[in-house]
Amino acid sequence: MSNKYLIVILRFHGDVLLTKPMIDNIKLNDPDGEIDLLLYKGTGSILEKEKDIDEILEIDNASEDNIFSRIKKEINLWTKVRSKRYDYAFFLTTQWRVVPISWAIGKAMKAAVDDKKRRKKLWTKSFSKIFPEALENHIVQRNLLALESLGLQIFNENLALDAAHLEIEYKALSDSFPFLNQSNAYCLIHPTSRREKKLWDKKKFGELISLLSKKNLSVVITSGPDQKEISYVEEILENADIVDQKVLNLAGKTSLLGLAALIKEAKFFIGLDSVASHIAASVSKESITLFGPSNPVNWKPWSDKSQIIAKQDLKNIEVADVMSLIEKMPIQ
Repeated sequence: MSNKYLIVILRFHGDVLLTKPMIDNIKLNDPDGEIDLLLYKGTGSILEKEKDIDEILEIDNASEDNIFSRIKKEINLWTKVRSKRYDYAFFLTTQWRVVPISWAIGKAMKAAVDDKKRRKKLWTKSFSKIFPEALENHIVQRNLLALESLGLQIFNENLALDAAHLEIEYKALSDSFPFLNQSNAYCLIHPTSRREKKLWDKKKFGELISLLSKKNLSVVITSGPDQKEISYVEEILENADIVDQKVLNLAGKTSLLGLAALIKEAKFFIGLDSVASHIAASVSKESITLFGPSNPVNWKPWSDKSQIIAKQDLKNIEVADVMSLIEKMPIQ
């Protein structure tokens, strides 16, 4: 009988994508193993087509339900994970909510990430092993330590999405948007983030797009589905002097897999500290990521084709800084 594995990551889309090397290494250790993910609702879409994932279990991040309804949902979750009879479970976030989930799993080998706020017995005794937080390592490396803590080997640290699904996504997009079938190359810019502190200046993005279009580069610009992000992109384009209709605005019009397909086919990618930059790493694309308050040691895109510009205050990053890196890219 094959082993069953559960990865619990209750954060956001980028964090979920960064579990992909864990999934690959579990399969390299145990080719017949079954792997489930437990995630916040909607955050697993980037991995939903990956063949090595058996099931994605979802729970609410925040709920407007009354207390009795929320308790009922949690009990249903505990019942679900108990019935799966996992052999291994990896807890990559430190909400107290995961402790009863661990109890419900039962006798499985269970690893949880260390947290100085969670060093009470209630936390440490709820898991088989506690593995170190990231410190001066990347989150991918921290996640792989979870596997090692329970005796699994690490064969590689690659972050790569299944290319076959991306080809299908790109074909559908290029059928819908003839702009993508033009012979001139495009770069992709994803200028939005959920967190305002991670946003660059709209006028600077507009100036950057103007300079790229004058260099005979087409630009595809994207965002998430939130209306605030869509409006933000529209404001950026209002500040851009675009030559010969060289910009395609796809803000809010793609899924995450569609975004991955577009980035894969782009000449290069420019974005912020968000899931889109991690996607660029997962499709091995030349990229530039603008970092503000986040620690790039932990969160930079996991690729040697990625370049970063990091300033605590993003306002201090200039358009010339970005153009200088573009001009050095091996993209000719």
